[in-house]
Amino acid sequence: MNHWLSKKLTVFLSLLLILSLALAAAGCTAGSDDGKIQLRIVTMFSGTDPATKVYQQALEDFKKKHPNVEITDESMTATGDPFRTKVKTDFTSGNAPDVTFFFTGADAQSIIKSGAVVPLNDLMAKDQEWNSVLTDNVKKQIIEKDGKIYAFPITGFYEGLFVNKDLFDKYNLELPTDWNKFVKAVEVFKKNGIIPIAGSMEESFYLIEHFILSAGGPEGHNSAYQNGVDPSWEQGLNRLKEIYKMGAFPKDANTMKDADAVQLFVNKKAAMMVNGSWTIGQMQDKENVKVMPFPVMPGGKAKPADLIAGFTSGYYLSKKSYEDQSKKGMALELIKFLTSKEMIKKFAEANGGVPAADVTIDGLSPVAAEGQKMVKEANSLNLPIDAQISPEAFTEIRKNIAYIVQEKKTAKEVLEAALKVEEQARK
Repeated sequence: MNHWLSKKLTVFLSLLLILSLALAAAGCTAGSDDGKIQLRIVTMFSGTDPATKVYQQALEDFKKKHPNVEITDESMTATGDPFRTKVKTDFTSGNAPDVTFFFTGADAQSIIKSGAVVPLNDLMAKDQEWNSVLTDNVKKQIIEKDGKIYAFPITGFYEGLFVNKDLFDKYNLELPTDWNKFVKAVEVFKKNGIIPIAGSMEESFYLIEHFILSAGGPEGHNSAYQNGVDPSWEQGLNRLKEIYKMGAFPKDANTMKDADAVQLFVNKKAAMMVNGSWTIGQMQDKENVKVMPFPVMPGGKAKPADLIAGFTSGYYLSKKSYEDQSKKGMALELIKFLTSKEMIKKFAEANGGVPAADVTIDGLSPVAAEGQKMVKEANSLNLPIDAQISPEAFTEIRKNIAYIVQEKKTAKEVLEAALKVEEQARK
């Protein structure tokens, strides 16, 4: 071999070696420096959420089962707007987590339309054991507008009027099973220095939907701006203003966070609370707490057993992660692990929610058992308003509740402004 050819061969081999090293380095980067598969997950199991410990232990158990996997957990509490903002920003910026536990319905439409998450129907069909986890009723409720399932739920929820029964007994009050008893309770507790209702106007999600459901019944509540502003929405918010003016809420209700309002109820400083099943885990005295449907207001179209309840959140699988061969399908494996019947049972026992699987929940507290019974006997189960209209439109309503109750804005003008936001969001 002449010198020229030898030199060319040496250069070629050197370049080939450099390229091989570069490709190897790229392969490590797709995983990690030590060759482990890196997964990032974002959920709402954080802070005071009663299922946080179950979730965190589940991640540890998964890592023990798959020692080649590292998980970065970026979970945060779902109360308020920051959680929604983080998730949507991650997706719009191309930084979607491998696995995301997020809301369904209107909240998820931008994510679904972007094509950033994988429809689960075919994956479920290929794994009958996994597919059989969900009950048929749950599957029906989580189907999106395009007929596909994108989020795999673990527990559902119910909302209602929680009461500290011992405080009612102390003041010889009947439980607020109808509007007159509800109003009387507000008057008596206010007179005796007990906060009647632990509620936040700033984070008034549950107050909004219960007052509207009470006023309009399922038809009015679920109208979702399909034919403009339903009159029952204005009726419900005006009735909320009346209860506010009676002094039913904490003095700082207009700036208070929902988490702080819950603590007022838990600590027996408030007699009633309109909230959800997820708060049961925070209650120390589960023997003396009862939950019941929110009462029907005068002129309201609801029936006494109409409830806000359903399955409005679940695990989403990132399309980018699913198609990344270096991830070896581990994001999907993580979702399957977190949504097994055994895991759903653990989550339901922790948060008192309605299990998405047909499992028996052991050791339910009296209030949790009462809540499950309430759901089974309900006249109707209705998704929250913020799951039926765009997040932007609901936020327009929520952020103005404090103005409505203080009579700085009318319910009508707030609802009409939100309608314009909803119409813009639909374009």
